Amino acid sequence: MNQEQIITSPFMQLIGARLDEMREGYVRMSLVLEQKHTNHNGVMHGGVAASLMDEALGAVVASVRGMDAMQAAPHATVDMNVSFLAGPRQGDEIVVEGRALKVGRSVAFCEAVVTRKGKGDLIAKGRFTFVIAGPKP
Repeated sequence: MNQEQIITSPFMQLIGARLDEMREGYVRMSLVLEQKHTNHNGVMHGGVAASLMDEALGAVVASVRGMDAMQAAPHATVDMNVSFLAGPRQGDEIVVEGRALKVGRSVAFCEAVVTRKGKGDLIAKGRFTFVIAGPKP
């Protein structure tokens, strides 16, 4: 998969995340939290972590399937389960690591963790399921 396509994703640009590493079955992204990423209590909004995990894991599935296969038969998130364990604050850098558990012909299972860079504290953990569509007509 072309890393440039992930880096220039409009959503990644919007939130300011960056792709740090990508190889088959693995993606690592990071984000320095700004005020716009926080909730009214001053901690990271849970949607930031969930969205980053979703983006990273979508790229993980693409890294296994290949760009041509993904364009011919796209995949989409159909289930996500995210547990939040800590609340990082503005100025913290978070790291999202995503891995493929199993990528089949019609479904893919992945997991991701979000940690605080430097300290390594576990912030969130998620398991995601993707459906792989049949070929486009």
